[in-house]
Amino acid sequence: MVATEPLVKGSLMLGVVVTMRRHRKQGRISSDELTARLSKSGLEMLEEKIDIGRWYPIRIFCELLDLDWAVGGRGDPDYMRSEGEKAAERLFVSGIYQQLQYAERVGRVHARDALIRQAKLITTITGTLYSFLEFRVQLNAQELQIDYGNAAAFSEALRYTTEGFMNQINKRQKSSARWSSKRARPDLVIFTLRLPQRLLAES
Repeated sequence: MVATEPLVKGSLMLGVVVTMRRHRKQGRISSDELTARLSKSGLEMLEEKIDIGRWYPIRIFCELLDLDWAVGGRGDPDYMRSEGEKAAERLFVSGIYQQLQYAERVGRVHARDALIRQAKLITTITGTLYSFLEFRVQLNAQELQIDYGNAAAFSEALRYTTEGFMNQINKRQKSSARWSSKRARPDLVIFTLRLPQRLLAES
């Protein structure tokens, strides 16, 4: 799909919109505060019916996500990781993404080449949710690495949420391994997973 701006799928947009509506309803943020802290487009998104199959601007998604991080998480990265886990779980339960169902059926990997295939499956899943990212998978002696290129629109809140999203995929595959990430430069986010002992033995 050719996009004039970076886009995110409605299945993810719906989650953050519902969360921000809940913050408003439960009094964590007032309508006046929302008006002061969100753009006109962000405010309109809170009142819009979200179509999970439609594409939406990533800038609005990240604006809402950043505000959720401030209001709901008080800037704690673990809050966003937890939100990412919940987002992945919602998509697993919905059954709308066959790649997630396949990832769960495949289960925990037992060889390094299988780990590479699993990482490429993750990039396929992520590629269905964002219109603009470029991926590269690398495996060295100690860790698996996935580079998210063309990621300037990928906010820090979204980086932590994505860690949680990927960790939930691991959990569904009966793996306790946890992803971490860093922004190597403005347009490049690197996710790494330390190899489990059983795979280190192959190196």
